[in-house]
Amino acid sequence: MILLACATLLECRSALNLPTISPADTFEPVHIRGRDFLPCPVGIGPVAAALSVGALLERHPEVTGVLNLGICGSFDMARASLGSTCIADAEIWPEYGVRHSSPAEEEVFGHRMFADLPLDPANRLDLDPVTQAAAMGMTLHSEWVIGPSLTVAGVSGDPQRAQSLRDLHGGLTENMEGFSLALAARRRGIAFLEIRTVSNPVGARDKRLWNFKLALNALQNILPVLTGDSA
Repeated sequence: MILLACATLLECRSALNLPTISPADTFEPVHIRGRDFLPCPVGIGPVAAALSVGALLERHPEVTGVLNLGICGSFDMARASLGSTCIADAEIWPEYGVRHSSPAEEEVFGHRMFADLPLDPANRLDLDPVTQAAAMGMTLHSEWVIGPSLTVAGVSGDPQRAQSLRDLHGGLTENMEGFSLALAARRRGIAFLEIRTVSNPVGARDKRLWNFKLALNALQNILPVLTGDSA
């Protein structure tokens, strides 16, 4: 079974192409072209996601992979414009380290989060989306954009912060749950794949520049492509 992890009920419903208004706040497993998915809203932010996925993996030892779908911000609107579908080929947690008033002085902690999980640097998980998708019996779209994703506890609130993160970490997208989910999958030794659709430019608080409806609608197209059910 594949855990379909989304931050919110709305993202889960959009990913499954279900009505966005529903009294149900939980989902039954769904069967799509020979694959069983367990849809789960894991909550917003890295702490909620970590707590949720840990409990879910303990409760469901039959899970063999984690598919994280949701919306995200884009650091590079030329490559990943509103509504674009983006695949994470690395998950980075920029807040794990020494924070400084001068971004150039920020640094990653030298010690590991877990003694039994060597990462170099300690806040980065390199991902192999093609291999991980194949391990879950899925295929990626050749036109989806691939790049690193940064997981943050607080989204970037201005262009200067966004540019600083992009310069320091080379991120394509910003999200709030991916690193926690990827780390849990890595520790469990199961497949992980993160695909998100762009809802806003990172660092822009002007809602006229956002398009959450477009991003949520784009989520509906991901599972059919992954499972070969888009014809």
